[in-house]
Amino acid sequence: MTASDRTKQLLAEGIKSLSETTPFHKIRVGDLCKRCGIDRRTFYYHFRDIYDLAAWIFDQVVDTRMPDATGRFTTRALVQIFSYFRDESVFYRRALAEDSQNALGRHVIEHNVQMYTTAICCLRGVNTLSEEEQFAILYHAFGSIAMLRRWIFAGCTPPPEQMARLLTGVMPNVIRELYGLERTGKGDCNDDRCGTEMDARGYKDPS
Repeated sequence: MTASDRTKQLLAEGIKSLSETTPFHKIRVGDLCKRCGIDRRTFYYHFRDIYDLAAWIFDQVVDTRMPDATGRFTTRALVQIFSYFRDESVFYRRALAEDSQNALGRHVIEHNVQMYTTAICCLRGVNTLSEEEQFAILYHAFGSIAMLRRWIFAGCTPPPEQMARLLTGVMPNVIRELYGLERTGKGDCNDDRCGTEMDARGYKDPS
């Protein structure tokens, strides 16, 4: 690990610690630097603001799992990611509550759209996707972040394994292609019981 990576990791742990007691929008760079024992110039050398730091934390987790070491997208990786969000739910509850221009939720949408678009184009050996496929990926990205917020605010139930299954069940065909899943003509979950199970698991409106 380089000195730069160690500094970023130190800041990541610092902001997670501060978020345990402080709403995300009230965390100040000065307080974070004091917690980590570094000066403000060092922070701004690596990040634009605390939202940029939160985006880096998210990217480090997702980009090391999707695609996996073999270049594949798998439901196993989805389970690992949901497990991570559950373990770090205090931080993400704070970070995803923000809805400003630079908020983490907006970054997650942009990240996922770019990740899936690039991977599909690479898989097919093309430079662009159809308008319908681009729309499907964008729609899925917006829906995914909404459900992630709801899941975290509901106490991370149902468990990661079921969340991964539910998510793959509603993936559009253009993304199912990356996971090696069969195409489906349905726009909803393949299991007709999914909606009932989700309600029975105690989902609550985070608002």
